[in-house]
Parts: sequence; C-alpha cells; structure tokens
Amino acid sequence: MQRSGPWTARSACSDTTNVSDAILETDRLIVEPASLRHAEAMLAYYIRNREHLEPWEPARHPNFYELDYQRGVIERSLASDTEKRFVGIDRETSAIVASVNLSNVRRGVNQSAIIGYSVDAASQGRGYATTCAGAVMRYAFDVMNLHRLETSYNPINARSGRVLRKLGFVVEGYARDYLRIDGNWNDAILVGRTNEAWNSGADR
Repeated sequence: MQRSGPWTARSACSDTTNVSDAILETDRLIVEPASLRHAEAMLAYYIRNREHLEPWEPARHPNFYELDYQRGVIERSLASDTEKRFVGIDRETSAIVASVNLSNVRRGVNQSAIIGYSVDAASQGRGYATTCAGAVMRYAFDVMNLHRLETSYNPINARSGRVLRKLGFVVEGYARDYLRIDGNWNDAILVGRTNEAWNSGADR
C-alpha cells in the first residue's frame, strides 16, 4: 500500500457528528468518518467534480447537488448498520479530496462489504486513492472484523485497476452489462480481497 508521509492508523472511529476520530493521518491527508459537519464540503466536492465523476457512477438523484440531500445521505449512513462513509481531507486546504464508502455490509455467514471510492480530479496521480481506500480497507478488516471486501471497475478504467492491485485485490471474474452507468450498460471486472487476519472469535 502506498503511504503518504508518516502513518498513524487509529484503532477506532466514532460515528457521532461532533467528534472526529481519524482512521489515518499523514502529512498530506486526514481520513475520517463522514459526519454532518462535512456536508457542505462534500457538496462542494461533488459540484467541483461533476463532469469528472458522472461518467463512472450511477445516475444522480435530481436533488443530489443540494445541501439538504447531502445531509440526508450522511444522516442515513450514520444510522445504518450496512453502510459507512469516509472522507479524505487535504491538510493544507481543508477540502475533501476523496470519498470512500463501505456498502452492503453483511454479517452472519458472509462477513463482507462492497468498497467504493472516488478522488478529486485535480488530485489524481498523488496516491490519494490508494491511501484513502487503503485506510478504509484496514478499518473494515481490523475494526469491523469483516472477512472480505468486494468491488468492481470498468475495464477501460485502468487507473482504478492499478489502485486495487496495489491494495491486494485479485480479479475474480468478468461481468458483461453489469452496471448501468451514464445511460449505458457497462461491463465490469470483479475483484475481491479477504482478511487473512480475520478473528473468528469476534464473529457477530
């Protein structure tokens, strides 16, 4: 995993709206759980990156680019057992430069989740995707004790494929017409990574 500066991973994070417990701090970035205090910066991130992100993501809700909508997204994630959201914050500007989500968290016999991430267009090529997604991956494995993470990427998105390989994800399949993105059905490369240090004693 690429690391940007000194690595300081913390053992836990809070989902409250008035406490920030970073799961990673480097000399350039802070990665922490999304809370309501991030709503305005999150909206600015999506507005700033609208043209950059929309070709790679599902169709947006009509109110997506409104503050109340972003507040609602964060509120629902804070109240959910199946979703967690994280933000990567630039230390110098305090702007959000990356977003990482854990969705479809499954317990019981599965103990897995889907990881997704995006990076500010102006911040690409700096290792932020690897750093931020890697921090959330470690949180999922070490704190949530998940056994497996899954995701997929468009075959033409070579940059995302490189990030996932750096994080230890392996190709597990190829799905045709897998996701409807930007009005078209797109193929996807399916990847996954398992937690070799999974603790069966903490199963829940």
